[in-house]
Amino acid sequence: MEMGIFPSSFLFFNHHHISTSACTRKPSLPQNNGGFVGNNSTNISIDDALASFHRMVRINPRPSVAEYVKVVGSFAKKKRYSTVVSLCNQMDLFGVTHNVYSLNILINCLCRLNHVDFAVSILGKMFKLGIHPTASTFNALINGLCNEGKIKEAVGLFNEMVRSGHEPNVISYNTIVKGLFKSGNRNMAVHVFKKMEQNGCKPDVVTYNTIIDNLCKDRLVNDAMEFLSEMLGRGIPPNVFTYNSIVHGFCNLGHLNEATRLFKEMVGRDVMPDTVTFTILVDGLCKEGMVSEARHVFETMTEKGVEPNISTYNALMDGYCLQRQMNEAKKVFEIMIRKGCAPGAHSYNILINGYCKSRRMDEAKSLLAEMYHKALNPDTVTYSTLMQGLCQLGRPKEALNLFKEMCSYGPRPNLVTYVILLDGFCKHGHLDEALKLLKSMQEKNLEPNIVHYTILIEGMFIAGKLEVAKELFSKLFGDGIRPDIRTYTVMIKGLLKEGLSDEAYDLFRKMEDDGFLPNSCSYNVMIQGFLQNQNSSTAIRLIDEMVGKRFSADLSTFQMLLDLESQDEIISQFMRGSSQGNKMK
Repeated sequence: MEMGIFPSSFLFFNHHHISTSACTRKPSLPQNNGGFVGNNSTNISIDDALASFHRMVRINPRPSVAEYVKVVGSFAKKKRYSTVVSLCNQMDLFGVTHNVYSLNILINCLCRLNHVDFAVSILGKMFKLGIHPTASTFNALINGLCNEGKIKEAVGLFNEMVRSGHEPNVISYNTIVKGLFKSGNRNMAVHVFKKMEQNGCKPDVVTYNTIIDNLCKDRLVNDAMEFLSEMLGRGIPPNVFTYNSIVHGFCNLGHLNEATRLFKEMVGRDVMPDTVTFTILVDGLCKEGMVSEARHVFETMTEKGVEPNISTYNALMDGYCLQRQMNEAKKVFEIMIRKGCAPGAHSYNILINGYCKSRRMDEAKSLLAEMYHKALNPDTVTYSTLMQGLCQLGRPKEALNLFKEMCSYGPRPNLVTYVILLDGFCKHGHLDEALKLLKSMQEKNLEPNIVHYTILIEGMFIAGKLEVAKELFSKLFGDGIRPDIRTYTVMIKGLLKEGLSDEAYDLFRKMEDDGFLPNSCSYNVMIQGFLQNQNSSTAIRLIDEMVGKRFSADLSTFQMLLDLESQDEIISQFMRGSSQGNKMK
């Protein structure tokens, strides 16, 4: 076993992956090729193939290694990677000599199983055994390393491949370029691409697609268009994946005219749009409020014989929901069912959200009941959406009942669910329920964060409970929870509302000392509060400071200044100063 392929720690690692039934049963063997698996073995059963393999390792003289490669390769093609590892282990145990092809298959399967370290160790064994690796060996390992996020090791192996005299092929370059993009090394990926041709390896459509797709994901669609022009100039025809990437990129930027133009160019070049292409366009148009145009694309799609999938239907439904056209959205939902495309939880969530936003809560709740009736489990989004809808309509008690139902029968509430309920309770004055909810979170080992506490503090100010709000704010520091700029702004606004201008001003300055630079919202809250408390001189000083930091007065602040202009001399003088007035706008 000294010269075996597997390290001793791995010899038993995958033995259990060979089916026990395959070892004990005696299925009838394929009659061709003396009972061995031959070239036409793709249709035989897994048990027959395993039985054939076990016969091969026990007979004398043994078949050539090429016969073993056929068996192992057949399992690899069926994505039975663990079985391949076990069979190679058996070959090792019975002293069957491996060749480069069997080891390439093994390395690839180990990489697919995320055991890239074992795969790399086998490369080392290959060198010791005098088996020369091929480009396929290196490509499988580089791909495995990239998939596990080990990009430095992948680049190192790529360089080692070159140093050892193995010329990287287009697959090698495509793999390393994809890995570099995946790890965020965009510039290096483009650099490798440029080096590729200098080293005598011509890029193919996959190379360009990798670059174009990743540039579009980084919102660099114009750069992607340059690569599209380059590949056309080199006579490399773009395929549907190329166009889908760029159309999606333009849609994400809201450039629907460019997306539509590219779609037409695609058709003009005889590249047939697929379901993904049409879905991207439908989704992009809907997000820009162009639901009629999206419907036209949807209808064109079916006319061309391209079947919509669940994503297409969901995109169109969402478009109608965003426009509050709920009857049309429901029609799309019904068409989807009629066409045999079963809606999932996400489809229901889209409709439920639309009904909630349209204040049609009964219809939204009936969809929840329908989900249970169809044995389709509602998720956290389903319940949270319904609870938010009820809270916004001033029905927090109903939201609480739904929350209890969720805890009993549905998915576990998350931090967002608690945010929705806390906000609903606080805005409608149910502070006791809000505090109980906070306690319930802690009992369930869900630690409230600054968002939850900020909602509670704001609720206390709304209810006029100044001291409780201040106590909650002070408690944050003791509990190791750091306030954010919104927390400070809520506190400042609350203190100003109670007429405590000095405390508000001190907290405003403390916010800066704590590392939170005031933003436009903070300044406007301060200015409005001081104006309401008739401290116009401080308000004007804060306006000057705000403008100096390149923030602007919002409409509410400007309206207050206009209303007070005729009553307050300081404000009147300020508003007459044209330079200051222009700066505010």
